[in-house]
Amino acid sequence: MKKKPNLQGARKKIIDRLVSAGSVKPGENAIPLANLCTTFCAADELAKLPMAQARLKTAIPRMIRAFLEFDSDSARTQAAETRLVTAMVDLNELRVTPAIEVAAILGARYPFSEHRSSLLHRTLQSIYERENQMSLASLQTMKKTEVRSYLRTLSGITPYVEAVVALECFDVAACPVDTKLLLWLISKGVLDEHCTPLEAQQTLEREIVAKKMHNFYLGTRKELEDWAPKVWPTVAKVPSPVLAPPAVVSPPVAPAATRPSKTRATKPKPITVKKPAAKK
Repeated sequence: MKKKPNLQGARKKIIDRLVSAGSVKPGENAIPLANLCTTFCAADELAKLPMAQARLKTAIPRMIRAFLEFDSDSARTQAAETRLVTAMVDLNELRVTPAIEVAAILGARYPFSEHRSSLLHRTLQSIYERENQMSLASLQTMKKTEVRSYLRTLSGITPYVEAVVALECFDVAACPVDTKLLLWLISKGVLDEHCTPLEAQQTLEREIVAKKMHNFYLGTRKELEDWAPKVWPTVAKVPSPVLAPPAVVSPPVAPAATRPSKTRATKPKPITVKKPAAKK
């Protein structure tokens, strides 16, 4: 039986490298307001709000941007975000827009546009069903563990999106891991090749200090800006069933033994009584 390789040394070096790549200057706010997603939010209004309120107001827009940015680069993400803002009036219109139309707005060449549009559509619908509005204000009074539990149970949300919103909008020490980062860490020998994004997230959250988590997130985005795997996993290429046309279900066919026979009804033959033969 083969022993698993000890990845602790290599993992620490990579984590330190990514943390230093995204480190902020001393005294600088860990999450400046300028870095928050302001889609469907007026920037001048956000500037007048305290940081905590601004984070809360941008929670859903930041979630939308997280759906656009996973497994993609910043230039494409920004362009896609601009197209959505131009096409939609507000968050409610985006919520009721079918996923196939959102994918068309993103464009056929956007990475996994159908898959991410379907996930986004399901998550926004899930928020509205719980809150009766497009807002996450109810999370303001929750504990950090409750915030993560709430986000994780939203339909369609991924570990990466959940971690980004928890980290940037609710100050939770969460580690965003998308497929791109996972494959990069595997290529560096930091994680096992059979590791999933959720398992990688849990592993990194155990090893990274909470106060360095945001620097690690920024460092991963910078490091992987111009990197892409040679081969994407098959799961990432499969569109969501929400976008597929409804299957035509044929009526069940009764078994041959129970099916009524289709033979033509025949008239009953007349009964004939034979006369006894005459005696000679």
